[in-house]
Amino acid sequence: MSLPAALHENLTMNHPHSSISPSRRTLLGILAGGAGLTASATAKRALSVPGLGKGSGAKGAPATWVLDAVETANSFGDGATIPFFEYQALGGGQTRGSLPYAEATEGVSMTITVTNSLAISIRPAVIGVARGPWIRPGQTDTFTFAMPPAGTWLLSTAQGPQGSGTGSRQAIAAGRPTIGLGGTLVSRPASGNQVLYDGGPSFDREYVLLFDDADERWNATQNDPRATLSGPYEANYFRVNGLTFPGTFGDMDTLVSAMMGERVLIRMGNLGRVRQSVHMHGFHSDVAARNNVPEVHLGRKDTFPVPSGTTTDIITTMNQQGMFPFHPHDVTAVTANGFYPFGQLMLVVVN
Repeated sequence: MSLPAALHENLTMNHPHSSISPSRRTLLGILAGGAGLTASATAKRALSVPGLGKGSGAKGAPATWVLDAVETANSFGDGATIPFFEYQALGGGQTRGSLPYAEATEGVSMTITVTNSLAISIRPAVIGVARGPWIRPGQTDTFTFAMPPAGTWLLSTAQGPQGSGTGSRQAIAAGRPTIGLGGTLVSRPASGNQVLYDGGPSFDREYVLLFDDADERWNATQNDPRATLSGPYEANYFRVNGLTFPGTFGDMDTLVSAMMGERVLIRMGNLGRVRQSVHMHGFHSDVAARNNVPEVHLGRKDTFPVPSGTTTDIITTMNQQGMFPFHPHDVTAVTANGFYPFGQLMLVVVN
């Protein structure tokens, strides 16, 4: 029996005579129990891997990151298969979920090489740090920059209003969506200490969660340079680290696993067009930084705003054992085209 079918049966058994749908809180509780075996096994694997979820703590030399921009097919819980653009890691980095990840020490030289295997021109960029050159289909190019101050930075594409750029291909591409082209670049403090930034909060373990979303109509045409987009953007599919529930419960980099008493740094970024407010059950966390600016005013929260194109870093002290849902408060973000529960539903497991 599939997980959604089992969930429906569980709900029917618990509410056999009710015509009222169960609350989201009730559903999330049943869901966490139903997916508990998968999540528990994933957490055990993650906690048994030496160094997994630990900061590198090492001073670095000049770094490289080699990527290929491709179109992929993503399957969702409602049975749909949707095309997405993705950067695929070829060298110099790792992945978190299915999306690329790299890290280097603040101030060192970073060179990013991108091959464009798409049908449209793209311009890779690290938001707030550097823009690369326009890269035409089938071409490869590089850009080099000094690693920014310690923090969490987002790899994406540079876009502008229709008509920007230096030529007709660039002008067309500048106004087109590039849904899914994203990754995370972590800048480590120069001291090599396991802190978010020198003089900032320490942590025992860390995770990267990169949110994005898609309007299937836009995705269907984004790799066709002749297509014309029409209508407003209305997201109906949602991913985190390139995954959706229940895949988020089986991925060691996306399921937040920790030991009792650990301080866990969660680096959240949003490359979707939908503003997210991400809620963690069971804990209140310190908001350590927003867009790599230290946060000193918010205090402890259980819900964290992550607007489009930004990052939010939180640190959670895991002071109770168990499994705790972790999800955006926008109910559509935990659906697949309206079918619930899918999308950006995550879990925190504390042993």
